[in-house]
Amino acid sequence: MNENKLKQLFAAARQEPAPVPGTDFAPGVLRAIRQQPLRRAGDAFSIWDHLNGLFPRVALAALAVIILCVAADYGFTEAGLPGVSDGAAQVSAQYLFNSEDL
Repeated sequence: MNENKLKQLFAAARQEPAPVPGTDFAPGVLRAIRQQPLRRAGDAFSIWDHLNGLFPRVALAALAVIILCVAADYGFTEAGLPGVSDGAAQVSAQYLFNSEDL
């Protein structure tokens, strides 16, 4: 947009009357203020309030960890290393059936 058109647009906007709020604007604002709970500086902030605020971040971090683990398992399996289930079975077999304990 060139500068001349921009000046014309601003000049036309200055000539327009200011928008008038609706008749229910002030009572609507007061209703919205009354519906929000007041939180004082000395109020206790419970662990549930903290978790509620952190949930989106925690959920994204957990999703990233899950995706990373699945990708690593797939990559290790493609590289010829045992997968998670094979590795867990091998470790449990070595632990449960250790020949030195018998």
